[in-house]
Amino acid sequence: MAISNSILNVRSARPAENEYLSALAAAAKALWGYPEQQLALWAGELRISHESIINEPTFVVEEHARPVAVAQLDTKASPWAVECLWVHPSAIGRGVGTLLVRHLLAHARANGQSVLSVDADPNAEAFYIRLGAHRVGAVDAPIQGQPDRRRPQLILYVEDAAC
Repeated sequence: MAISNSILNVRSARPAENEYLSALAAAAKALWGYPEQQLALWAGELRISHESIINEPTFVVEEHARPVAVAQLDTKASPWAVECLWVHPSAIGRGVGTLLVRHLLAHARANGQSVLSVDADPNAEAFYIRLGAHRVGAVDAPIQGQPDRRRPQLILYVEDAAC
């Protein structure tokens, strides 16, 4: 299933796009002002592998045939989890992330899921809350310069989401 509007198109990611999508994820994470040293430590976590695109539902939002966002679900988790959702800085604030979350929710609904869990970056919490997510906890995630940093743990109810 593909969701689109006049310029944006959501489609399944292609395994050969993994390096491009990994660079997109790194650019999105860098937007939040994390130091380069910290971004380098997260490089492995930000990598979207060829294998993960084959094995898990992975979607991109294209604008003029160029991916500007990527999201992947973890269907082995219970409940299913949003493994990643990254929007390139050039596409922030234009509804791209909302379109992608809407697509993830439709995919989850079509596959019998009632909720999606999200282990969110602290900077992304407000985005998910606007879309109807509920905070159910937080995990300690200190980094250099932010010893009290915590990652919000969220739940998106598939039927109740505000997007």
